[in-house]
Amino acid sequence: MYYLGVDCGGTKSAFLLGDKNGKIYARYRSGGCIIMDARKEGLKETLEEGLRAVCGQAGIGKERIACMGLGISCYGEGEGTEEETWEACREVLSPDRVVCQCDTYVGWAGSLLFRPGINIISGTGAIAFGVNKEGKTARSSGWGAGYDEGSCTWHGRKLVEAYTRQADGRMERTRLYEMFRKYFGIKGDDVHFVTPLNRKIVQAGKFAELQRLLKEVYESGDPVARSIYEEGARELWMSVESVAKKLGLTDSDFSVSYSGGLFKSGDCILKPFGRLVEAGGGKLVLPRQEPDVGALMMAIKEKEPDFDADNYVLQDLPAASGNH
Repeated sequence: MYYLGVDCGGTKSAFLLGDKNGKIYARYRSGGCIIMDARKEGLKETLEEGLRAVCGQAGIGKERIACMGLGISCYGEGEGTEEETWEACREVLSPDRVVCQCDTYVGWAGSLLFRPGINIISGTGAIAFGVNKEGKTARSSGWGAGYDEGSCTWHGRKLVEAYTRQADGRMERTRLYEMFRKYFGIKGDDVHFVTPLNRKIVQAGKFAELQRLLKEVYESGDPVARSIYEEGARELWMSVESVAKKLGLTDSDFSVSYSGGLFKSGDCILKPFGRLVEAGGGKLVLPRQEPDVGALMMAIKEKEPDFDADNYVLQDLPAASGNH
């Protein structure tokens, strides 16, 4: 039987079609989808696009999908979000072939294979989500990309803040200043470059993308970039610590894993974050699977309760097609 996992976040929607033995038949990426913004019709459009793509790659009709596991941002976090999510799903697949959760759940499911612990997500926004051995759940942060300290958006804003301070003399200039100017093509003494900043970054809502530039600045040995990542790690740890306290995990060697674009930058964030996790009594563990695999496993578990996530090994994972 075929199963479909779908991870919908603020930046991208990831579709993964596979079976219970780990064979993957199709992958697809499209634009982000947040139910609170997209509502029913927007989600339905996203799901229909993804279904067409993966079914086309696999050469099957959607009626052969035994279950779709959907993790979507803001599910259950606002009036009508659960109802509209289910309505959209019902219109693309029969309701007995759908299971829905928030994207934080599939991030945890993939990273920790449904085991007790906490997963911290840092992408466009940031949120910590955890589950204890009694099955109780808790979360911290996740208020929105503009408010989530430690997110890629937050790191991008911190980079711009550091540049503006260095540009007008409030802070000593470091490599960050010249690398920022080169990235934006700033010439001569155009210190402020307000128009291109507003047009390319602020108005376009692309602060999160500047995290890639921040990593380059960090790798050049810039101390300001290092301090930004260290501050970001502290913010993320505060969210994890909050969840640990709510779930009664602080007296144990609890597992902490991670997902999201920020952590793809590697040691610049993982080293300071890992030190804080260890000092706080936790254990930083490598994510076992990506969130879209978590969504796929959620779909399999819905139909096959004896499914063993610990031994789920992906086979022949293809590159994703689509907008990614």
